Amino acid sequence: MFSKLFKLIYNYKKCGAVTVITVLGIKFKFFNMKQELCQGTSNLNKNTLQVLYNYLQNASEDDLFCLRTYSILFIVHKNCLKLDYKFFQDYIIPQETQRIILEIIKLDPNSILYKEHIGRVQNGEFLWKYIERYYYISHSFISEDPKTKEIFINSSYVKEKNMVKSKYKIQHVPRISKRKYMKGITVGDYIQNKSQIERFITVDKLLNYIFSTYRDKENPQKVSGDLLDCHLSNFLITEDGQFHFIDFDLKCTESLDRAYCIYFMLYKYDIDLYEKMLKRYGLKDRHKYYENNFSIYKQPLVQDGKDIITYEHKKLQRKYFSDEGISPQYRIKYRRVKL
Repeated sequence: MFSKLFKLIYNYKKCGAVTVITVLGIKFKFFNMKQELCQGTSNLNKNTLQVLYNYLQNASEDDLFCLRTYSILFIVHKNCLKLDYKFFQDYIIPQETQRIILEIIKLDPNSILYKEHIGRVQNGEFLWKYIERYYYISHSFISEDPKTKEIFINSSYVKEKNMVKSKYKIQHVPRISKRKYMKGITVGDYIQNKSQIERFITVDKLLNYIFSTYRDKENPQKVSGDLLDCHLSNFLITEDGQFHFIDFDLKCTESLDRAYCIYFMLYKYDIDLYEKMLKRYGLKDRHKYYENNFSIYKQPLVQDGKDIITYEHKKLQRKYFSDEGISPQYRIKYRRVKL
């Protein structure tokens, strides 16, 4: 009886690197910064990426680590130390999203993913990212040119033998795009703590850059469909004050209204700034139309009565997003803890 009463008053639970102590219904969370990552799996949050970054300094050239979120897989080699830490952190967990890292795993040398990636280190690759979409898997990796020592970000998609190509207007770009790693800050981070006037000036300059650089040749009032995913964190401001669009993984097969860019960047970010920019450029509010027709989250799973999720795609899902690819010998058990 006393033990049951004690459990109601005081409860101690250890979840990976997090210790949760509950006293009279109030939860207190403590993170163990010194936990050895190589002993198993750990639940991490954004602040503890520094633990991984420090741990990479002592890792061997043959070590690979895997980080998993709900729909993204990262594979990391110690050459990530060549990146600026702020970039490394934001690449894995962008500031504007509360991306939850479920666990970090030291890959078993006998696992499928280890064997697939360790050889690529010799080609200069050192950080790989896989994103599970609707009927394809997006693949990006960061590499260093062995001659020039310049760092590049490459993106493509994981090919399937019998991949069904959708007629839907939103498509993943079926090509490899290579762009040079540039030091800078995303527009979203840059204006985060700015005043309303400073935000207005920065976004206005960004829109001028968009409407001139990506203007549609046939219709100057529209922009290229390459700007489908034009949220603020996909634009970089470099040290010389120049803007750069950095995410071409998704595109629209049609040209886009200029008002779409303002909607996608600002409607859910700053409604007051959104309305001011529409007025500034003499454009109408069409957010309902864009939500219903251009959402990247509404791609169909069935086309012409056929399931787009092919057998080949399901095999890739198991390989990259289940324990099957991490180790063929055992399944790794972990708890999804939101920190």
